[in-house]
Amino acid sequence: MNRIFTLFLIAGPTSVLAQPVIDVPNIPLVGDITTIGLCDDIVDAESLNAATGAMVTWDFSGLNETSEEQFTFVDPATTPWAANFPNSNLCGVSWDDAYSYYIVGSGALRTEGNALIIPGTPPEDTLKILLASDPEQIIELPYTFGDGSSDTFSGTFQAGIFAGTVDGTIEQSVDGYGTLILPNATYTNVVRYHFNRVQVNTMFGNTATQTKEQWAWVSSDHRFWLLLMEINGDGFGTSDLVWYDKDPAPAGPSSIAETNSTNFQVHPNPVAIGSPITIQRAGIPFGTRAELTDATGRLVRTYGSVATTLATDGLMAGAYVLRLTDTNGTTMATTRVILR
Repeated sequence: MNRIFTLFLIAGPTSVLAQPVIDVPNIPLVGDITTIGLCDDIVDAESLNAATGAMVTWDFSGLNETSEEQFTFVDPATTPWAANFPNSNLCGVSWDDAYSYYIVGSGALRTEGNALIIPGTPPEDTLKILLASDPEQIIELPYTFGDGSSDTFSGTFQAGIFAGTVDGTIEQSVDGYGTLILPNATYTNVVRYHFNRVQVNTMFGNTATQTKEQWAWVSSDHRFWLLLMEINGDGFGTSDLVWYDKDPAPAGPSSIAETNSTNFQVHPNPVAIGSPITIQRAGIPFGTRAELTDATGRLVRTYGSVATTLATDGLMAGAYVLRLTDTNGTTMATTRVILR
């Protein structure tokens, strides 16, 4: 296993480079599928904690990838445990079938908990951490270098026939920005946050403490984490987790502000693939056209002489931006549409 240590600071006037800001456009969208490189490098907390400040260059070009895995982001309503996480609007499913439920918006990225199936003889048991009554704040939105936050959270856990309570704290600081070098590419406008998390589980009067120290790098030009490193403790020992995004998607389409110059809504939303997108408004001017752009910014379909319905046949599941234009090509309105 490799020790991660290649970190250095580039000196120079910090005012030359504007501080990047991370916000909702940098959070994954329903329909995203992210391919990561899972690595076996040892996390060097001392070196990481020394590489902070403005205009840092973090060089991780030598990460040792051992496997390629995926995160898939889905609508929580489509998952087996939707009823346990009523406030979530995004669910991330990891390569090992762990479901993490997120609340995106209201000035923060929060989690209501997670669920996974415990491998075994069918019917298999389920492990769930339920924080709906007191969600955990992962990061404030927006955030930039110099920001910081703290939060407490509480709830319950269920593991098969056993149940108990969960209480915890998380302390986060946004401690650097600059350039990140990974095996696949070099990224600018990168912000790093660092948090320490403690979770105490109580069952039958007995307690067990879990800890997590995490460093994560996010670019204002992309969505999802570019690189994540963490050290996890269970009271008996520690384990490291290191992975990087192998093909980051650009920020958006939530970065595109919805234009409300015309009274414009779509229904239903999300839309089932093959079902039409129905435009709801008092009347559509003659000559109105529509464009549908996917989550990478690619134009996937145009519609001329828009009526009240738009066909979705042949499109893939995911997040899109629907744009209405007049006869001169001027944008009348935009809105997000989810196909599933």
